[in-house]
Amino acid sequence: MIKASVTSVVVSPLNLQPFLATRSRYTMSDIKLSVGALVVSGWMSFMSFGLVLAFGWQYFLQFYDDKVLYKTIVTTCLLLCFGDTIVSGLWCYRWSSSYFGNASALLATPQEAIATLWFFPTTTFIVQLWFAARIWMISMRKNLILPALIAILSSGSWAIAIWMFSKLVKHHSTLVDDANLVFPVGYAWLGGDIAADMCIFGGLAYYTEIRSRKQRRHHLLSPTSLWAVTGRMIECNVLPLISQLVLIILFKTNVGLYYMHSRTPIVEAISHAAISNSDPITFTRSTINATAVQVRQDVHVVHDIEASPISPYDKMEIEHEFEVRKGSLADEYHDSPHHHIGAGEV
Repeated sequence: MIKASVTSVVVSPLNLQPFLATRSRYTMSDIKLSVGALVVSGWMSFMSFGLVLAFGWQYFLQFYDDKVLYKTIVTTCLLLCFGDTIVSGLWCYRWSSSYFGNASALLATPQEAIATLWFFPTTTFIVQLWFAARIWMISMRKNLILPALIAILSSGSWAIAIWMFSKLVKHHSTLVDDANLVFPVGYAWLGGDIAADMCIFGGLAYYTEIRSRKQRRHHLLSPTSLWAVTGRMIECNVLPLISQLVLIILFKTNVGLYYMHSRTPIVEAISHAAISNSDPITFTRSTINATAVQVRQDVHVVHDIEASPISPYDKMEIEHEFEVRKGSLADEYHDSPHHHIGAGEV
């Protein structure tokens, strides 16, 4: 259990007016860049989790008879996202209310910031492994190199994050000291996650779009349905990837804690596109949470019917398209002149 090293001091914002009036313009700017950014980011966290929860509810209603493995993945990601949202809310409340005006408390590394190093990387790790398995499936279980590379990058990033988490739990000093302690290694953590997401994006783009154009006639689904599946799967990954790049750019610039806002697009990306997933990093993977849910709603892109089992969702899609085509062919035959000639002769 993480022990707090600071004492909570409750100070009314009204009583701080004389205190704040004596502060320099530099100090007020710091407050806006830290506490202000954290408050806005906290509200964005709540909204993004609402999207994730909605997609999760949709998943369980639509796929109530899905495999236990898939339900477990979705439930785990939803719980991790929920925990991350709670931590973000506590961090926001303490910095904007309980610790407001208490310089020593604001300088100490928040317990919530340390907790996010568990929630966010763990969610990212689960979803990236899910995508690695997905790429292996749509490659007809022939491409082992790319999924293995994704799994190695993801596992390495998660191991670094857990090391950072354990270091901060034991050290737990000021924000500046703790950042200097872990963040030279922290860049490797972010770099590994981004590299894994780039590999996932490349694999999905190749197998669901580039390669599918060469063998379009072998697909079970129509071009429209196939493009919808392709767009959904790529969207699940490319938006979190872009958001993580924005996260690093903002982190390296003088914008205070506003770099945390980039996690919201990641969350909504995975929420909206996939729930496909979160901390300053909380938002980064609510999107990733969502991925585990919505990605389950895609269909197998197969080239050989006997080479890969067809899921119940695939069967429903195929049967629906078959019925539609059957009905349109019947209407065309009924309206054709040959049909009327044959009927007259009889």
